[in-house]
Amino acid sequence: MKTDSMISIIVPVYNVEKYLDRCVQSILIQSFKRFELILVNDESTDNSFEICQKYRKKDSRVILISQENKGLSAARNTGLNNAHGDYICFIDSDDFIEKDYLKLLLNNLKSNNADISICEYFLSNEKGKKYSIAKFNEPKNISILSGKNTFNYFYDDNYALPNSVAWNKLYKASLFKELRYKEGYYFEDEFIARPLFYAAKRVSFLREPLYNYVQRSGSIMNSAWNLKKYEDRQLMYEERIDYFKNNDRRLYKFAVQQYKNWIIGIDYENCNNLDKLYLSKLQKEYRKYFGIRISNTPKAVLKDLLGALNIRSISKLKSIL
Repeated sequence: MKTDSMISIIVPVYNVEKYLDRCVQSILIQSFKRFELILVNDESTDNSFEICQKYRKKDSRVILISQENKGLSAARNTGLNNAHGDYICFIDSDDFIEKDYLKLLLNNLKSNNADISICEYFLSNEKGKKYSIAKFNEPKNISILSGKNTFNYFYDDNYALPNSVAWNKLYKASLFKELRYKEGYYFEDEFIARPLFYAAKRVSFLREPLYNYVQRSGSIMNSAWNLKKYEDRQLMYEERIDYFKNNDRRLYKFAVQQYKNWIIGIDYENCNNLDKLYLSKLQKEYRKYFGIRISNTPKAVLKDLLGALNIRSISKLKSIL
């Protein structure tokens, strides 16, 4: 086992001057020291670039790359294309990490001979105050799974966000040899999740919150939904369904159920940015998968039938169904 392993930390940067110092400082004080920090400035229009320059001059481990504004996925891909480490991790520039984040994830990965190491994380406010912990869906007696088997927990009712996001993980760099993030789309983490986890032979779970996911109004995750955001979400589900249809019938049913739950979960009454044509398309999508469900209880059958009849009507009844 290599004792001189190096980690490439990729941080996409776009207009985060308010949070960037905290993010970078949390990385530079890590107890594990052998890393390169790749800051990818995605044509920021505030002082983010100047802040990046400050740290590049202070610490030789900091690499600063600037590119035309292409979005989060392109910035991550630029980081991957310039990474030299044995391992990869992604940190969002408005978030921050605990001091032993790298050390504990690396120890967890190596000791379990894993390809991906995942930790739980804190939910923090903009000032950095922790107010909740996001825990794994996987039962506590599970510490290692094959990458494929992690999908058994992707479709939990609580939704497996700790699994699907890019951050809160350490990856073997070899996983990205032929994989890159889908550029120009929302939900980039979920588009790559299936091929990335399927490429991992072993995934190790570290039940300790070491990452701070900052909740702020101006983030991509919390931005208002527009038509493209709905279409990208739909495409993500369709790609996942198409793959599982030919490779795993059980997960195919779970993926279809999650897709249908999303369709009927949309707040149509307060959604003014969806035209009738797209609403009609969603209705057809639901009907296409009518009858494919993970449960045949009377309640589940009724819910499926009502969704096939009218997705807008069932969305009003979702609290009782």
